[in-house]
Formats: sequence, structure tokens, C-alpha cells
Amino acid sequence: MKSVFATVFAATFGIQPLPQPDGPLEPSVQNEVDRAVSLGERWLAAHAPVACTNVPSADLFATNGLTRDRIAIKLVSLQRSGGWWLMETNAAPTHLAVEILKGL
Repeated sequence: MKSVFATVFAATFGIQPLPQPDGPLEPSVQNEVDRAVSLGERWLAAHAPVACTNVPSADLFATNGLTRDRIAIKLVSLQRSGGWWLMETNAAPTHLAVEILKGL
């Protein structure tokens, strides 16, 4: 009887694999990344229609050594409500953040 109960219990609650560092982002994190990219691209289109020539340091946001999920969470949390990152008067950080998020 116990083994039947254990089997039914195990079948009821599926085992979820642990997230992999190089695997896809969790759906909730991916949703936030998509939203942040959309806001950033909209801000860039309105405020910096010409391509950025002053590219900031590749590690401007100190993401080296972080997992994909941590990078996504860090960049999404740094985005301002207007859709820009770091400085509203400089489009380079926003352009860099959007490119990083698209690469995840």
C-alpha cells in the first residue's frame, strides 16, 4: 500500500530539473528581459536614432563572472522607468544594456 501511495504521489508532482547556467532563462526572467529590451529599444529610437559611436567598456555593468540569470536580473533592475540605463543624456549605456540582454 505504501509503494502505491508513493508512486501516485510521485506521479502527481512532477520533478522539475534545476536551471542550468547555460540553459534558457526562466520564463518569468525571460518575460522581464523582453520587456526591458522593448523599453530600451523604444527609448533609443526616440532619443538616439543615430547609431552610437562612443561605445562604453564591455563590463560597464560589472557582469563578468555572473550567470545568465544574474546578468538579466541585474540589468533589468538597473533600468529606469523611461527605458534608459545609467544616464538619460547618454545613449551608449542603454545601447550596451540592450545588446547584452539580447545576447542572453
